[in-house]
Amino acid sequence: MNVARISFFRSLFLAVVFVGVGYAQDVRKVSASMIMRTSHKGKTTNTRAELCYATSGRMVTLFPKPAELYLFNNANGELRVYDPTKNTVLQQQNATYSTETTQFFFFLHNRKADLGLSSMGFSLGSTKFENGVMITTWKSPTPLAKNIKRVELVHKGQNPIFMKYVDPSDRTIKKVFYYDYTKLGTIDFPQTITQIDYVTAKDSIVTKTAYGALKINEQVQSNLLEFAIPSNAKVIK
Repeated sequence: MNVARISFFRSLFLAVVFVGVGYAQDVRKVSASMIMRTSHKGKTTNTRAELCYATSGRMVTLFPKPAELYLFNNANGELRVYDPTKNTVLQQQNATYSTETTQFFFFLHNRKADLGLSSMGFSLGSTKFENGVMITTWKSPTPLAKNIKRVELVHKGQNPIFMKYVDPSDRTIKKVFYYDYTKLGTIDFPQTITQIDYVTAKDSIVTKTAYGALKINEQVQSNLLEFAIPSNAKVIK
């Protein structure tokens, strides 16, 4: 597993990577297929994967092509990437790898009111209602203020539909759209997320992530959550 591929999968995890306390008691685990389409400077890449997430915090993602890779992560930010062809495993730990930064956590644990902003130190600045939606503005904590001035979050009913990040110069640096909602048990869950990262005023990266074949609890037929890395796998860093 070369450095470029390791870096790619780190970035991919962070992208697959968006009121109340506790979680949706009727959902214990979820399986889904995922297609991620990234467009930049006229080029488009497509990445497919199968994943399983348990509300206990464990997530396993299988990338079948171009070479089979398994990505494991949990609520503690422990990340492992297993290459069965070479029988190697990359192991790292970082808070950004935690499953508590993922869309599945935010929605299945009823954190969609702020999508994790308060836990990252953002503070609610203002709330307004406009054209049938609620718009909240969140002030950046000091450690992030150099790069992010504020975040705007838009809800229609109880569901987030749009998020915008603004830098200290008032330039929009990121937009995220949540749509195509479906039911997972009693929870509304967005099957499609489109993220636009504005690298410069004239350059942007568009990433569309679509989930399909969503199943919960006893409907889940995948054995990904039970998959174990062989004890003789070589550890790499």
